[in-house]
Amino acid sequence: PLLILQGGRDYQVTEVDFNRWKESLVAQSNVTFKLYPKLNHLFIAGEGKSTPDEYEEPGHVAEGVVTDIAEWIGAR
Repeated sequence: PLLILQGGRDYQVTEVDFNRWKESLVAQSNVTFKLYPKLNHLFIAGEGKSTPDEYEEPGHVAEGVVTDIAEWIGAR
């Protein structure tokens, strides 16, 4: 099983990359994809375009990401 998570504000690994993964693995029934539109590469919430400076600010992985990972693992 694969869990592929993507921050919608990630400029390092973009939504284009995420969609390529989805296209490449469309025939696989054991893949789960999650897109978080307001999260950056570190799964920290923000507004507007993400920049490297944003990574210097303290933050926490969004609770929804932690919950989704725990639920995904629990279902295995």
